Amino acid sequence: MEASQLLQTLLDISVQASHLARLIRDDKELFDLLVASKDVRVLDGSPDFKTLADVLIQSTFKYRIGKQFPGHRISIRGEEDGTFPSLNGGKIDLKITDDIDNTRRLLSCVLKNVNVIDKLSEGVHRSISVRDDLVRQCDGIMLPEDLDIWIDPIDSTKGYITGGTSLESVTVLVGVHYNSVPILGVMSYPFTKEQIWGLAYEDKRICNLPKPRITSPIKNIVLSGVESNKCKDQLLSAGYQIEAVQGAGHKLGCVISGKASFFFTSRTGTFQWDTCGPHAILRAMSGDILTLAPGPNGRLRLGEPLKYNDSTGPNSGFIAYVDGREMEKLKGKLNL
Repeated sequence: MEASQLLQTLLDISVQASHLARLIRDDKELFDLLVASKDVRVLDGSPDFKTLADVLIQSTFKYRIGKQFPGHRISIRGEEDGTFPSLNGGKIDLKITDDIDNTRRLLSCVLKNVNVIDKLSEGVHRSISVRDDLVRQCDGIMLPEDLDIWIDPIDSTKGYITGGTSLESVTVLVGVHYNSVPILGVMSYPFTKEQIWGLAYEDKRICNLPKPRITSPIKNIVLSGVESNKCKDQLLSAGYQIEAVQGAGHKLGCVISGKASFFFTSRTGTFQWDTCGPHAILRAMSGDILTLAPGPNGRLRLGEPLKYNDSTGPNSGFIAYVDGREMEKLKGKLNL
């Protein structure tokens, strides 16, 4: 499989997914009806949610990739299970096919408004093509036939629900991994209409963003929302500035864009669908995500890069970075 073909497909579907996310979010009456509570809670104990956008986007990815690459051994997994509460109190599996009328029928089990059903169905079956000349740099790079893909259809769902400036933290994340290593990633920001992608396979490193240059002597670190005061004090004492932003994908995006030097989380709480795509982009920039966990004496210790498989369990703690020299300084200051 040629890397440029897969990348182009993921870029196209990501833009289509962003369109669906805006379509649903922009209709307040519709959006208020389409938020469902999950049976799990996030780290701070508050309930987690999914929206119709989450489920519809993930189902669209599976449909489009399967159609574009028939016969290929591509395993596609996502954060959501593909179901959504129906009008009759049950659950409906939103499995997309070539038949737009079937999509209308499935959505009619969730929605009553025929105009909205038609609008969403057309959005799912709409063909969008992204023009990015840098994709041509991936021509001739052949990827293995058996690939695994992680999708986070709407990262920062809380920001998506809250709206306002929180929408800037919302991302659509796609990551391709092979032999447990992330090799291709696409991040899309539906509400700022930005796309970032990176390829890191064998000796190839290609990204549509230049590696950020952070010249400020004070380095910013974005943290998970559940870090202890002790951890924060340790980082502040080491001369770092702490910033709080929403969304695991957006936090990693801050590192990729150079708005922060590191994303530091000492606890479990992110998942493979959050990190796989951004991790591939970081690798394309010569950065990485290194595991972080308590050692035998209780002190935090850096480990190997995050690995990927079919597990839906949480990642360990980790540090994400772009600049290896700054990473070495952080290790020294924190005695990791």
